[in-house]
Amino acid sequence: MSSWSVDPVGGPWFFFAVMGLSVLVLLVGPSKHKLSVRQRSVLVGLRAFSALLLLFAMLRPAIVATEIRKLPGSLVLMLDSSRSMQIADSVGGESRWNALKSSLDSARGQLAELAESWDIKTYQFNETAILAPLEDGQIALPEQPEGPQTAIGSSMDDILSREAQQRVVAMLLLSDGAQRSYAPRDLPPQTVARRLAVDDIPLYTFTYGKPALGLQSDLRVDSLLANEVVFSETPITIQAEIASEGYRNQTVKVHLLWETAEGQMEVVDTQQIVIGNNRRRIPVSLMHTPLLPGEFKATVQIESPEGELATNNNSQSTFVTVMKGGINVLYLAGTTRVGGGPSVEPRFVRSALAAHADIHVRYELLNYRKKRIDIRDQLNDGNYDVYLLGDLDVLALDTRSWKQMADEIEQGAGLAMLGGFHSFGPGGFRRSPLEGAIPIKMGRAERQNFGERSREDMHVLKPLQFVPEQTGERVHPILELSEGEKKPLEWQSLPPLDGANRFDRAKLKPNSQVIARSNDAQRWPLLITGAWGSGRTLALAVDSTWRWQMEGYGKVHRRFWRQLVLWLARKDNLRDQSVWVRLDGRRYQRGSKIEFSFGAMKDNGEPLASATYHLEVEKPDGSQVTLRPSSQGEKSLANFSETDLPGDYRISITASEGGEIRGTAQARFLVPNQDMELDQPAAEPTLLAALANLTADAGGQGMAPEELPNLLEELLSRTTEFEETISKHRTLWDTWPLFLTLVAVLGGEWWLRKRWGLV
Repeated sequence: MSSWSVDPVGGPWFFFAVMGLSVLVLLVGPSKHKLSVRQRSVLVGLRAFSALLLLFAMLRPAIVATEIRKLPGSLVLMLDSSRSMQIADSVGGESRWNALKSSLDSARGQLAELAESWDIKTYQFNETAILAPLEDGQIALPEQPEGPQTAIGSSMDDILSREAQQRVVAMLLLSDGAQRSYAPRDLPPQTVARRLAVDDIPLYTFTYGKPALGLQSDLRVDSLLANEVVFSETPITIQAEIASEGYRNQTVKVHLLWETAEGQMEVVDTQQIVIGNNRRRIPVSLMHTPLLPGEFKATVQIESPEGELATNNNSQSTFVTVMKGGINVLYLAGTTRVGGGPSVEPRFVRSALAAHADIHVRYELLNYRKKRIDIRDQLNDGNYDVYLLGDLDVLALDTRSWKQMADEIEQGAGLAMLGGFHSFGPGGFRRSPLEGAIPIKMGRAERQNFGERSREDMHVLKPLQFVPEQTGERVHPILELSEGEKKPLEWQSLPPLDGANRFDRAKLKPNSQVIARSNDAQRWPLLITGAWGSGRTLALAVDSTWRWQMEGYGKVHRRFWRQLVLWLARKDNLRDQSVWVRLDGRRYQRGSKIEFSFGAMKDNGEPLASATYHLEVEKPDGSQVTLRPSSQGEKSLANFSETDLPGDYRISITASEGGEIRGTAQARFLVPNQDMELDQPAAEPTLLAALANLTADAGGQGMAPEELPNLLEELLSRTTEFEETISKHRTLWDTWPLFLTLVAVLGGEWWLRKRWGLV
C-alpha cells in the first residue's frame, strides 16, 4: 500500500505566509517599458516556476509504502532428560519420561500449527541443553533419559544466550523439578527466572512425578564408613546410615556383603531395623572378621520392600585392604611422683587408639611404691608389636624385664618413649638395657629424683607449636594428615602443646632423624625416629597431645596416634611393599577425575628414583586405558577421568628398572550405579511453581501436564499480537534533480535579465 504525505516547513501557517509572499513577488514584475511582452512573460514564468519549486520543497512531500508483517516469535520448550525421569510414579504406573512424551503427543497438532507462525525451539536438557529436532509437531527424543545431572538453572541460562537474537514469546519447562547438579553447572534456576521476569517472558512449568510427601516411598543407604586398612583375624565394624521416605512402622533387613577370594559377594552379617513414625535416618553397625589378607569389596545392602520404585540406591560399596594380623600394643605409664596418679595424656591416647579396631592396647599404670615388677611372662613369644612408655621411670620394672623388652625390639617390635618428667635421662634410662634403643643420647647428670622440682635444663616449660620437619614436598608418614594438602600449614593451625622434654642437637644419635620440631626460634626437636636391630623406635618429647582432641581436632589426634603405631609396627599404609599405589578415596561419582600417587621402594625402604612405570586402568566393561605418569618430588602422580561407567575400576602398576620388573601393585575404586539423580528420586513441584510465579506479571504459571494443549491453543490465538507495520518513506523534495532544476531556473532568469539590460 502506497500513499502521499507532506510535512510543511514551520507548519501550515508559515507555509501559507511564504506562498502569499511569493504571489506578491510575482506581481512586482520587470519594467514594462524596457521589455517586450514576450520577454516579460519568460521572466515571470521562470520566477513562477522557481517559486513553485521552492514551495514544493517546503511542503516536503514523500511517498509512503506501508507493509504489515508478522513478527516471528520464538517459543522455547525445555524437556528434562535426566535419569530421574525414569522413575515410574506417574498416572497408571508410567515413567515420568513416558508421561512427558504422552503430553507432547497430545499437543502434536497445536505444535505443528504454531510452527507455521512462530519459531519453535525444543531443547532436551540434563547436564547441558541440546536441540531436539521438531518436524510436523513431533519432537525427536531418546527412548530413555540418561542424563547424569539436572542443571535447570544453567540450562535455562544457556538457552537464553543462544536465543538472544530472537524474540522469546514464552518458555515452557517440562520436568520433575529436582535440580541436582555439580559445580560449575549448579546455577540456581531462580536467578534465570528473574531475568525472564525482567524481559517480560512468561515461564510455564509442568511437573512430572510425585513429591516426597506424596506416595513416593524410598529407602537408601545414605552414607558408608569403613577403615580403608584393617587386619586379618580382627573384627571390623562398618557403619552406615539408612534414610527412609514414605515408610512407617516397618521392619527391613540390612546385609553386609563381603567379597570372597573367588570374587563372589556373600552375606556375612545381617541386622533388622525398625522404621518408626519419626525416624527418617537410622544408623546401622555391621561386623565382620576377615581371615585372609588382600583387597576386598564390602557392600551394605537393604532388602527392597515390595513396591519400592527406585532400588539403585539400596546399596553402597567400598574397598577395604586387609593386612596380615592386627597390632598389639603394651602401654606402660608411670606417675610423676611416688604414689601419685596418672597424667592426663594416657587416657586420651588410649581413647584415640581404641577408635581403630585393628589396634589392641593393654594399659598398665605402674606404682613405684611397690618393688620393681617382673613382666617377662607378658613379653615372651612376641606378644606385643609396639611398646609405649609414658612418663615411666626405670625403677618401675626390674632389669630383666627391660632386657627382655630390648630383645623384643631388636627382633622387630616398635618402641616409643613419650614425654614426661621421668622419661629419657630424667627417668634414669642411661645405662639401662633400653639405652641403645632410645634414639637420643642421655647424659650422666640428667637424673630427676622424685619430689624434686622439674629441671629447666631438662624441660622446655612453655607452650610449643608442633610442626613437621619437611623434606622437599614430603613429610614423614606419621605426620601425613591427608594426601595433597599443605601439611605444614595444617599442623600450624593446631593448638600449641604444654612444653616438652628438652633435646638439642648434641643429643641426637647418628642413626636418628628429627621429623618434627617446635615452631619458635630455638626449634626444639619434638619427634625423633630411630632404629634398634630390626625394630623401629622413636622419642616423642611432648605429653599433651590431648589438647588437639579437647580443642576440636580429634580427627587429627586419632590419625596421628594411629599412624605412629602403624609406623612402629612396620604396617604404615602398606609402605613395606616394594611397589605401592594410593588413592584419596575408594568411591567416586560418575564423571569424577581420579588422582592418585604411586611409587617403588628399594629393599632398605628408600624410594626407587630410577624406576619406570607402566600404568593401566581396567574399566567395568573390560576395556583398558593406558595412563601417562608425571613426577612430583619423590613420588609419581597420574589422573584418570573416564569414569562414565558405573562399576569397579582396577588400577594396575608395573615398576621396572633397567628393563627388569621390580614389582606390581593394584588398587580398585568404585563408581556407584546410584547417583544424585536416583538417590533422592522424589519430584519437586514446589520449585517449579516458585519459578513460574516469579514471572507471574508476564503471565507465567505452574500447570498440570494435561493442560499443555490448552496453553498452546491460547498461545496460537495470540499470534496477531506479534505483527509489526513497516513504513518506507521516499522523499521527493531533497533530491539532486530538484536542487539542480531550481539552480538552473534561478541562473537562467539571472542570465536573461543581465542580457536584456535589467542588471
